[in-house]
Amino acid sequence: MTHSIPDERPQRRREYSGPGSTLGLAALIVIVVGASIWWFEFRGGPGSAPDASTPGLGIVELAPGLNPTDEAPAARAGRAAPDFKLAGPDGADTLSLTDYRGQWVLLNFWASWCGPCREETPDLQSFYEHNRGRGFTVLAVNQQERPEAARKFLDEFGVTYPVALDRSGEVDQAYGVGRGMPISFLVAPDGVIEEVYIGALSEEQFAAIEARLP
Repeated sequence: MTHSIPDERPQRRREYSGPGSTLGLAALIVIVVGASIWWFEFRGGPGSAPDASTPGLGIVELAPGLNPTDEAPAARAGRAAPDFKLAGPDGADTLSLTDYRGQWVLLNFWASWCGPCREETPDLQSFYEHNRGRGFTVLAVNQQERPEAARKFLDEFGVTYPVALDRSGEVDQAYGVGRGMPISFLVAPDGVIEEVYIGALSEEQFAAIEARLP
């Protein structure tokens, strides 16, 4: 009499090793390779050390005499804007938010791979050109990209307003850039944030900013 041997794992699903699994592995390889290329092109590669390796760059303490509020600096309306010191795209100069004290500042956070940032940049450049003589500037902070990638973007769009590179992400974190990009902060001449704009600025928002200028 022949006895059948029971399946030791009767509840297991049948393993599949057909074309679908092969395609899945290929897709995974493509994703990993693509991510590696993105990292090297925009954030990695030689010379990609973050700001944290350069003493003095990142968020800096705002001097008490430059804070007209009774509260600590914070990235929201009604609070003094957190001050920072960052290198420019050429690496030779540094920029601080307090360098522009006495002016209206549109502090804009962006990255070259951000589609809405690319759409917004020509409008920012045009607005800057028309209002730079009215006590106004755009100060753009790039989010953790290599200087080469940032310079390529600036050349492509003919950007002439001040740009700083936040290689470590410390400033981005302080300003809550994770809420979305682009994100902009309208900083009054006394250093207090008046408005926060998440996403590309609209014509109505540009008009409202222009109405505040002297």
